[in-house]
Amino acid sequence: MSMNRRAFLSFGKKAVSQSPWQNFCQRIARSVKGPIRDEGELEGYGAASVTISRLADALHLQALCVEYDAAMVLDGIAVRENVIGRSCLSVCIDPSLSRVEPLGDNACLAQPAATAGQLLSLGYRQFEQVPADVTLAHWLASPEYHDVRPGYTHTSGLERIHVMFADGKTAVLGGFGVNDESPLSIPSLQRIIPNLFELLREDDVEWSLGLACWPFSYRLDALKALHADINLARLFLGHRGTLVWAQEMVVRKMPEPPAVMPGMAMLSGQERERLVHSITHVEGRVKGLFDPSGVFLYLDECL
Repeated sequence: MSMNRRAFLSFGKKAVSQSPWQNFCQRIARSVKGPIRDEGELEGYGAASVTISRLADALHLQALCVEYDAAMVLDGIAVRENVIGRSCLSVCIDPSLSRVEPLGDNACLAQPAATAGQLLSLGYRQFEQVPADVTLAHWLASPEYHDVRPGYTHTSGLERIHVMFADGKTAVLGGFGVNDESPLSIPSLQRIIPNLFELLREDDVEWSLGLACWPFSYRLDALKALHADINLARLFLGHRGTLVWAQEMVVRKMPEPPAVMPGMAMLSGQERERLVHSITHVEGRVKGLFDPSGVFLYLDECL
């Protein structure tokens, strides 16, 4: 059988054509040093996992997740079945990103794969109740490791944090006030910060500052100088990986673990009833300020 030139040139093209998801996985593999595992597509949405061994890899992954409409998920925070309306890239941080650099005798600069056990062995007693193998990235994201009392986010010892926002920009966040307005020099934060303080002034949020435990997933109470100075870094304690991507943290030694952990203080039925609508409203507003496009998870997608 003879074949004309046009047919010859197009022969086999269908066999080698790739879906956008396959292209995404190939570009991930070219962009980062670590291994990638493609778990395939299900009902039009893909899932994959990748291990990164360079902090800069997070920037490459963010750009590709935006381009291909995939959620960038900290490993272990969600499963593909929970991610709604988009594909899912689970990102594991290689143990090599676990350097802890002393900053004097009472603080350190720690990479995201440093573990609670590492820091506890160096005298950071706030990690006494945290499983030794939990990484700092997961410690930050998980609400179960932080004091639930309004105004007590400082018991974490978190002082500053280097984050990547959903738009790929990065910043170092920490103390904020009359003597340190550096966050306002960051364009995206010029819009976000005033809105956060506006939320803090809402009636139900102000009322919540006097409760036995903080009812919202995002620690807006860190922006109120109750028992410690205002600190933007602590807003993200327990955020479940839904607002920013954590790169490095400055942590200060604390003399003891947080006194009141989740489950030790509860809202009353009356308090829950008052806040049922406010919780949805406030958490939605904060999510919309930091990640309006859903590059990271939504709270209802988390495990």
